[in-house]
Amino acid sequence: MNASEIRILIADDEYYICEGLREALVKNGYRVDVAYDGHKAKTLMETRAYDAAIIDLKMPGQDGLALLKWVREANLDIGIIVITAYGEVETAVEAMRRGAYDYLTKPVALKRLHLSLERLLDHQALVAENRALRARLDSNGGNSEIVHRSAVMEHVCDTIGQAAMTDVPVLITGETGTGKELVARAIHRASARRNAPLVAMNCGAFAETLFGSELFGYIKGAFTGATADKAGHFAAAEGGTLFFDEVGEIPLPNQVDLLRVLEEKAYRPVGSTKTVSADVRTIFVTNRDLEREVANGRFREDLYYRINVVPIRLPPLRARVEDIPLLIDVFFENLCVLHHKPRKELTPEAMDRVLAYFWPGNVRELKNTIERVVVTCADQKVDVDHLPSRVRDARDATDTITIQLGSSLAEAERALIEKTLAQGPANRKEAAAMLGISVRALQYKIKAYNLSEKMQKANLPQKAPKARAGDNWR
Repeated sequence: MNASEIRILIADDEYYICEGLREALVKNGYRVDVAYDGHKAKTLMETRAYDAAIIDLKMPGQDGLALLKWVREANLDIGIIVITAYGEVETAVEAMRRGAYDYLTKPVALKRLHLSLERLLDHQALVAENRALRARLDSNGGNSEIVHRSAVMEHVCDTIGQAAMTDVPVLITGETGTGKELVARAIHRASARRNAPLVAMNCGAFAETLFGSELFGYIKGAFTGATADKAGHFAAAEGGTLFFDEVGEIPLPNQVDLLRVLEEKAYRPVGSTKTVSADVRTIFVTNRDLEREVANGRFREDLYYRINVVPIRLPPLRARVEDIPLLIDVFFENLCVLHHKPRKELTPEAMDRVLAYFWPGNVRELKNTIERVVVTCADQKVDVDHLPSRVRDARDATDTITIQLGSSLAEAERALIEKTLAQGPANRKEAAAMLGISVRALQYKIKAYNLSEKMQKANLPQKAPKARAGDNWR
């Protein structure tokens, strides 16, 4: 948005302050109105749309705090910067807790004013973009939590729309916490089956002997304890979508049964001789590398090709850093309401640390971090000190590596691997991803450079932690 399209209101009972600020902002191309008391400011905001307002806390008629309260209660989309006299900082802090974006002390430093206003307008633009994205997703039947501005996630959303128009199986893969379940639900909501059930089955929750009865159901007397007929997941999802969570954990013998029903579109409840048709759309989710599982004999090749008709690979959060501010805004908006807290936001310094962090737990870790600061931070502004230590120290992880001229490539490589391990990734897979090499190559180099002691000091486990059942951010 051009400066000439931005309208700003200045409210202060001191004429020379109003005119001085107005002149400074007009020189930058902004459209500026002035009010010399709170009542006039309120009248202007009721009749005109403003992008930002600069309000003095002490004014006749209606003071700045009362005006700020009215703006928030009226749900006006106006960013507020408050002005206060030196020595009244506590009042300014209270204003920020009530939703003001920033405060300035008198005499107002114009450089500080311009910087604060630029940040406020950037924030307002981000919020507007976020709302537009969620409105577009909602209108398309998608999930409003899949907010993004990155090209890689735009491709994912395009594939969601294409997949939703058909009934073919979809395989959603990606690291733990990237939002795989949200994508599965978005496909269902955008499909012609949206008014029918979406049933989720946690494939890792059932033993081999129970898998068939859970999936297909059973009839009375089928086995000891079967005292009545019970419908399985396929029957529960009839006409809708059956979502297989962690499909890579299905035992091999049960994979044959699943393949059969996918091919024949029919199944038999355990103990029954009657075949039941299955009008069900299937979506499969996993954080495993199924091609590797096939190569290692842990997943049937024919089942893999049967479920991998439309593949959707979700990128890790570190590959879509430009989406982080949008996600943070959504999480603050939802979690502050959930926990009955005033709206919060990160300071620019805190945002820098968040953007520098590696986020091995992806979107789920980001959401949990924001929820923590919503609960524990009393201020409206979340600063660096309020962040968890692993995020607060993220800047250290971006330090450059000093390598003397004349060093060999092997020495430079060893230093880079040491630096990466010192950052404390959760496992070898994450360390390899940070370096852009395979896990096998990393293991070889750790051995070749005798870095096993470094791994121990970094507490780097051999395997990634398993995802917990029930987590949405898969």
